Parts: sequence; structure tokens; C-alpha cells
Amino acid sequence: MKGSQTVAVIEAAYAIDRATPEWLDGVVKAVAPVVDAGHGAWAALYDASKPDAFRMGPFASHEVPAQRLELLEAAAPMLPYSVIERTFLTRTCGTLSQLLGERFMNEHPMVQAFEQTWGIADSIGINAQDPTMFGCVLGVPLPKRRAVSATFAARWSRLAAHVASGFRLRRQLDVSLQRGLDGAEAVLEPDGDIAHAEGLAAEGPARLALRGAAVALDKARARASRIASGDEAVEVWRPLLEARWTLYDHFERDGRRYYVARRNDPKVAEDGLTLRERQVVGFASLGHSNKLIAYELGLKPSTVATHLSAAAKKLGFGTRLELIQQLRTARAAQTTG
Repeated sequence: MKGSQTVAVIEAAYAIDRATPEWLDGVVKAVAPVVDAGHGAWAALYDASKPDAFRMGPFASHEVPAQRLELLEAAAPMLPYSVIERTFLTRTCGTLSQLLGERFMNEHPMVQAFEQTWGIADSIGINAQDPTMFGCVLGVPLPKRRAVSATFAARWSRLAAHVASGFRLRRQLDVSLQRGLDGAEAVLEPDGDIAHAEGLAAEGPARLALRGAAVALDKARARASRIASGDEAVEVWRPLLEARWTLYDHFERDGRRYYVARRNDPKVAEDGLTLRERQVVGFASLGHSNKLIAYELGLKPSTVATHLSAAAKKLGFGTRLELIQQLRTARAAQTTG
């Protein structure tokens, strides 16, 4: 994956000034050229905040026949919780055969219908999810069953983190009705000069971090076409800075470009833990590794491990695994299915 392709996906994720259908269409069109296996690609938003009332839509697609997309839309409300959990709530990237197993693939009527009608035997799922339980799933139909490599999963899990972050930011702006630069905690020139800062963003360490991030992003964008691998750009461009801010482009009417820093950390319910512990635990319950959580929150992996250990101890669990299993059990208990 080239640097320019990586930047295109990330820029599509943070195109928050677009209406939701246009934004979703932009995301799938940025992803499709990189992963399309001959059957197009599709994307859909979802709400898994209530396990017994899972909702999916709207949909967008690239080179997917209308009949096939209609079938996907019709099937979404009928998904059992066991499928929702294994495809939306525990993994960020994998194929259906990896996530659901060969028996499901061999016996499910819709899987068989897709293979017999369109020659689609499997599908890659790239799941942009976070602890809010709202997300965006990207589907890439495949002509043969296969598993994705660890390298592919790691790369696309990081890119999915940007889609999740962009979607979360869009929802927050929709609720607050903020537009343009209103409500931003910091506004920076592409060279890192700070045009505006307030609250925590005005403090010395935060100002330095924001300046450094703005300069790094501008360099990554300028070098994107010359970077052979997109992994370098992915590493530089993180969903959150200091576990608080998303930094994204904003263009004024005169064409002047700024980087805007808005608070965009995922909101999680109170449960006796610190905010950071709740966020880390929330991501971990979705199957995210410490390394991925560190990337998503702009922390060090060692810091993530410390927060998980502290949370497990406070809640009376001996290990991370015990904590996550209990959270998933509690989540499943909320469904009537």
C-alpha cells in the first residue's frame, strides 16, 4: 500500500464537512482501489450500543450491483447476536471464514446464495469501532475463501481507527452544531504556529505536542507520493493526540488551510475507574491489542498495559483476560437473543 493511498483513506475519514452519505461514499471510494478483489467494496454505519437492537445503515458502495447491496441491507436486521459479537464486537479485521468458521460458511443460506449467484465465496471485514459502540464496517467481497495476513490486519486496523475517529467526531459535531473553527481547542498553521489555543491546549506541554503533530502531518502529506509503503504515514498520523484531540484539516473560504484540534476521546460510562482506564478497557473488550489501543489513544503500549492492570485490580480480576471475558459476558446479557 502506497503512502498516497494511505493518506487518501485518512483524509476521507476526516472529511467531516461532508454530509453523512457523501462522507461514507468518500471513505469506501478511498478504500476500494487498494483492496478490491474484483467484486467491488461496500461500507455501512452501525449502532451496536444496544445489543438487542443492533442497527445497520446507511450503506454506500463502489462497483457493487444494486441487487447485491439491497440483499445486504435486508439481511442486516436479521443478524443473530452471536454473529454480531463475532464480526462487530471482537475483531477489527478479518474474513468471514476466519471470524465465523467453515461450518457457518458451508451452511448459511445467504453465504451459499452469494457464492452460487455472484461467485463470492468470502469477504474481508474492516471494522472501524470504538467503545461508544457506534462504528463503520467496510466489506470487500472475495472470489475464494482465505484468511488475511497479520500484516494486512495490523495495517487496516490502524486505518480503521481513523475511520472510527472521524465518525465519532462527526457525531459530536452534529450534536453540538459546531461548524468551522467554532469550539476548537486549538487552531494551527501547517507549519505548527498556533493561531488559537484554549483550555488544556493552551498549556505548555500540550502546545508543544500539538505543534509537533501539525508539522509531522504536513511533512507526511508532502512526502506521501514518495513513500513506498503507507505504514510510515500511518505511524505518523494518529487518531488521537495526548488521548484527547483529533487533528484534522480545515479550509477557510479564502482557501487558507489550518489544522484544527478538537476533543474527540471516546465517551465511556462511569464505573469507578479513571477516564483513561475506562477508555482502555473499552477498547480491550473489543479485542484490540495493547499496541493498537496505544495507537488509537496516542499513548505508549506500556501505559496501556498499566491502565489495564490497574482496572483489572480495581474490579477484582486477576488478569486482563478475566476482565475482558466478564465485560463480554455482561454485554451479551443485555440482549434478549
